[in-house]
Amino acid sequence: MTTRYTYGVYLRPDPLTCKAVSDLTSLARRQFGIVSAAAFPPHATLAGAIPSKATEDDLVSALDPVLSTTSAIEVHNAGICRHNVAITFDVDHTISGQKNQAIKDLAVAVNAALAPLTESGEGLRAKPFDADNFRAHLSLASHDLDAAPHLREEVESFLRALPHSAPSDFVANTVTLFRFYSSDWAGEWWHDLQWTHLRSWILK
Repeated sequence: MTTRYTYGVYLRPDPLTCKAVSDLTSLARRQFGIVSAAAFPPHATLAGAIPSKATEDDLVSALDPVLSTTSAIEVHNAGICRHNVAITFDVDHTISGQKNQAIKDLAVAVNAALAPLTESGEGLRAKPFDADNFRAHLSLASHDLDAAPHLREEVESFLRALPHSAPSDFVANTVTLFRFYSSDWAGEWWHDLQWTHLRSWILK
């Protein structure tokens, strides 16, 4: 029997950025009815939509060697941008414009640690990690804009017009493992998405 659970490993932004993401996604949901970004805790994905039949203790044990030796990461928020059809805070580069290699390297290490425990999946869960195209971001409006192209420009303009509390630079020192459930990972899974916080690691 295929498990309906999916696991995600997320880099948590600082509290002010978390508040800004929560405020903006909540307003987008109330104004436009788009819900996918608001359905998640604020985060930059390191490993997402990982289907696994491993025990959660095994997942934690796989991640421990990586995350117990990882340093906190300096992050630059370049502001709101388009990421494919999604609208996000761009945290993929340093303040000098170079790729934030520390975030990418952590994502590569996390996915490598989980690879032996990863099962096959459908829909969102079928997408393998693609290191070459990895782009760190904080989603503000995302998956449901695929089905609503008429809203993309309007939502982006709306979000850009809002003041927010996100600082331009912060230190990310927390990585969290979450468990997710949806009844239909191949469809519009964000409508009944449920999640549980399993474990956080504080980076040194």
